[in-house]
Amino acid sequence: MYLMINWQDFLQHYWQKHPVLLKQAVVDFINPVSPDELAKLVIEKALDSQLIKKVNGKCQVVHNVFNGYKSLGRHNWSLKVQAINHWHRPAEEFMYLFRTFPDWYREDLTVSFSVPGGGLGLYAKTSDVFIVQGIGRSRWRIWNPLSSVVHYDQKNFFPSIINEELVSGDVLYIPKGFPHEAISSETALSYCINFWTDNSLRMIRNWTESLSDKNHRGIEYSPSPDLLMRDDPTEILPQDITAIQNIMNQFLLQQRDDLETWFGQQMSQSSYDLPMAPAAQVYQPSQVQSILQQDISLCRLMGLRMLHIGDRYFLNGESLASNHAGAWNIMAHNTTINGYMLRKFIDDNDFMTQLTLLINKGIGIFRVSA
Repeated sequence: MYLMINWQDFLQHYWQKHPVLLKQAVVDFINPVSPDELAKLVIEKALDSQLIKKVNGKCQVVHNVFNGYKSLGRHNWSLKVQAINHWHRPAEEFMYLFRTFPDWYREDLTVSFSVPGGGLGLYAKTSDVFIVQGIGRSRWRIWNPLSSVVHYDQKNFFPSIINEELVSGDVLYIPKGFPHEAISSETALSYCINFWTDNSLRMIRNWTESLSDKNHRGIEYSPSPDLLMRDDPTEILPQDITAIQNIMNQFLLQQRDDLETWFGQQMSQSSYDLPMAPAAQVYQPSQVQSILQQDISLCRLMGLRMLHIGDRYFLNGESLASNHAGAWNIMAHNTTINGYMLRKFIDDNDFMTQLTLLINKGIGIFRVSA
């Protein structure tokens, strides 16, 4: 299974500009999760999910505990489950089809299971999304971003800009802000790759709060002499604002390292809960070294993020020692790590000590290699 997309053409002509349907973009599609597996995960793991029923033509969230499909009927409902890639290994591997985009920018994989007539209702997301049709068929309609719910009610006057039926392997790209709706033509599964989004005000507030926690004093401001003399003492001059802006810019430049650390730590943390590693013994570095030298691999927790800025590595909100960048790089690019992959580092006592600390914190589990 692989993607057949001309990424250069796509990014130039469509990304954050226009929706586009990419027919059969997933070649040799293999469905990563079955409806039964999905129901079992939701029930056993209490996953973040929504049951949506269509009542009198409108989609409504049902605030009941999901306990299976039997009582739901054969028409007009959907089950939406977020961050399925944190709980199901094939779903995590499916997410990697879109690793053209940075790991920090891809948010999660949401799966929707619908029966005929089911859907999620009309809505517009605040981030870009890719929709991949899994099993079955669904009809997707997308409206111009200026369209509102009122416009949508007047279908004859405001036609959709895309009105297509998706089949298995089709990919639909929807930029943020474009209202869209899907209705299943038959029993169907669809997958939504979500991307991270935030705004500058929230980011500035969160970053400056982290600086306050570190007791940064900032730069004390006082106006230069040439700004003190003026004809009207009640007036704030444009030069005053420029001086304030300049000192803020100066502070930002001085704190570049702190900004990098904050962003690396923030983006290596998932927005959704991670599965807990099974309770295990507390390992010693020598034990970890011995295990990796056998036919046993370390499998990272699903959904765990490992990122880097230069030689500075970040794992689930923590900064890692930069003197082991080569080893961390291997672990960042692979979800399953064995002794052969770490053969250049496995005799480094300091690295093995740090790796053992991470394993004891529950970043993964050991499994016999297949």
